[in-house]
Amino acid sequence: MVFYWYLSILLWLPLIASPLTYMLSKNKVGWAKWSATIITFVEMIYSFVLWMLYTSKDRFGDKYVTGDGFVFLEKTDWIVVGKIKIYYALGVDGLSLPLIALTTVVFFASMISSFYIKEREPLYYSLMLLLEAGVMGTFIALDLFLFYIAWEVVLVPMFFIIAYWGGPRRKYSAFKFFIYTHLASLFMLIGIFILYNEGGGTFYMPQLKTSLSTYADVGRLIFAFYLLAIGFITKFPQVPVHTWLPDAHVEAPSPGSSVLAGLLLKMGGYGLIRLGVWLLPSSVFTDPSSHVRLVLALLGMISMAYTAFVALSQKDMKRLIAYSSIGHMGVVSLGVASYTSEGINAAIFMMIAHGVISPALFLISGVIQHNAGTRDMTVLKGLGNKMPITSTLMVFSGFASAGLPGLAGFVAEFLMFAGLFKSDMFGYGDTYFWITVVALLSIIVVAGYYLWMLQRVVFGQPEGLEVEHDGHWYELMPLWLLAFFILFLGWFPFVVLKVTDEFARTIIPI
Repeated sequence: MVFYWYLSILLWLPLIASPLTYMLSKNKVGWAKWSATIITFVEMIYSFVLWMLYTSKDRFGDKYVTGDGFVFLEKTDWIVVGKIKIYYALGVDGLSLPLIALTTVVFFASMISSFYIKEREPLYYSLMLLLEAGVMGTFIALDLFLFYIAWEVVLVPMFFIIAYWGGPRRKYSAFKFFIYTHLASLFMLIGIFILYNEGGGTFYMPQLKTSLSTYADVGRLIFAFYLLAIGFITKFPQVPVHTWLPDAHVEAPSPGSSVLAGLLLKMGGYGLIRLGVWLLPSSVFTDPSSHVRLVLALLGMISMAYTAFVALSQKDMKRLIAYSSIGHMGVVSLGVASYTSEGINAAIFMMIAHGVISPALFLISGVIQHNAGTRDMTVLKGLGNKMPITSTLMVFSGFASAGLPGLAGFVAEFLMFAGLFKSDMFGYGDTYFWITVVALLSIIVVAGYYLWMLQRVVFGQPEGLEVEHDGHWYELMPLWLLAFFILFLGWFPFVVLKVTDEFARTIIPI
């Protein structure tokens, strides 16, 4: 048994705080929001401490490197029934560590931006804490059984956050979100059981990885990959299983949209890389009978190109940003499809970059709706004159999402195309080079719809807008925090890439 408490704190602190926040705050106005905010702030600071310990592990020797290729490993027997052994196993590596830090930042920003919510306040904040525990468990679980539990737990609080605090069509959108993602996860569960049988009867990922590379049949593993991919690609989502996302975003409260775009989508990307690329042997991607890479590339290219044109026709600011999220997750699919170290780095970096850019844009849409009374871009005009700070942050975040050099989004897109040009399937002169070209050209349309949005909303002279003031402090403070990370990742990407490249080269050395 190997057990430390480093990661259990991240998982159990919000999990325990969730019911306590609800029970202790029912009759005390304001307690829920401050207790939840303090919990998420502690989680954020603690995740930064873990980052420093992780990156200094060479200096500290083997103190934090506890085996099986993971740092801060916690492993103990949990459920033992006959030959079935399930572990309570947690650990981090270069893939999960950046996502842990992202989780804590996005939840802290979302908690503060939630201060406008007054209805059922204790229930709301307890659900947000439960949601954080589920997301965190997904990123640090090393046993597939525990991973699946955390994956499914996330659906419950997100469903109620949309259904209780959302817009006019909130119940429809909540049920659509739940049905799409839950049904897709059942396909994923079948794939997990196939891996369990092919891997000699274990759910423990490091052990399963060794068994699958030695004994498993490649054909059955390819089939298992497609089953897993249904769950992951629906969570991203990618075309054609994307239609739940715009509805969920439009109806969810802006902090809910922030978490949904910043983290729940990343669960799909994480699962694709962890279970699809890291866990399965390379033959799944390189075998002549496998078309896995081509399918992923086509999905990524279509998602980038199709959603870019759909976004151009949107009037609701939130819906436009939602379609842009689908396109940006196409970068993740293409990065994985390239099957190069640059592509894997690009996929992970895009999840981190989009994880701070998209929440900022959704929170900005919320600030505008709360203060201007609408998100309709045909009505909004000249907002820069009425809400200068919010408009400045909107221009900054919009340019970041469009891939402006010097900001976080550019680094991910540049690495993705570097990986595609280097790949043996999508590179210059190869059979499927046209996929790379179409994906590259779609970026022009992305820049176009963001410029169109900014021109309509920010510039010009206001016409009949009743705006008394800019955003409140609890609306603007999270935006400045996210803007800092957008700029930091754009100028100092090596801070993250040093960690992710270490992981990527364990899969593809060159």
